[in-house]
Amino acid sequence: MTIKAYVERVASGLVFPEGPVWHPDGFLLFSDVHGGTIEKLREPQGTTTWWDVGKKTNGLIMSPDGKKILACCYSERELLEIDAATKQWRILANECDGQAFLNVNDVAVASNGEIYFSDPCWDPAYDSLQAVYAVLPSGEVRCAARIRYQPNGLVVSPDEKWIFVARSGAHDILRFKRSGGGSLTGGEVWAKLPEGAEPDGMTVDREGRLYVALAGTGQLQILSPTAETLGVIDICGRMATNCEFSGAEPNVLFVTGGGRRDAKIGGVWKVVFE
Repeated sequence: MTIKAYVERVASGLVFPEGPVWHPDGFLLFSDVHGGTIEKLREPQGTTTWWDVGKKTNGLIMSPDGKKILACCYSERELLEIDAATKQWRILANECDGQAFLNVNDVAVASNGEIYFSDPCWDPAYDSLQAVYAVLPSGEVRCAARIRYQPNGLVVSPDEKWIFVARSGAHDILRFKRSGGGSLTGGEVWAKLPEGAEPDGMTVDREGRLYVALAGTGQLQILSPTAETLGVIDICGRMATNCEFSGAEPNVLFVTGGGRRDAKIGGVWKVVFE
């Protein structure tokens, strides 16, 4: 299979864009992590601030009913729920069994309301186990799986039997089986990516193809349901951070990246597949 796509930059001047999510009202939202806001894409070009309460968010995803945005708040190390209509927010989780999180980073959700989020540490000298946590519909928080080497982006498979977890520090993608009650089992290496790829955020299409933003190379790598590489697309030269499909055009994917903590050089790219 040959992947053909047209890439266009549609937003500029951002500090560190991440976590794109399609709002049910028909527009893209994304975190400007070090800018401390959630931004709204104004097509064909530009952004406006959608949410600004002094919290720095990272990964975002819509709840199954389309009414809430689940947001990783790395600055406060907590998982938030933001009302998609009113923008009111509340804390869903800020500890597990009395233990504070390391860095609430990216998030995925299943149709039954189980929420999963990654909790890595970016200090390479930190050798303690990091994790993926689950928040159950009851509000209970559980450690779903202990993982080394910076668990980052994560997605639930279309059949909801599996969760894929990208490890930035190991340049690979793990596959876990959902075993009920928020628990994950297995965790074998499903795909090994090139050294230096630093996989970050991911999304999946209805056919089970995985789209992986590569922070190390600024590219988008597309994997088949059997972990074969279908294509690699140049996006931004450095720090491709996450990706999300348009809810209006199924052949359009948005990719965030190119950012740096101390400069407004980040952007959003629109990838149109032929």
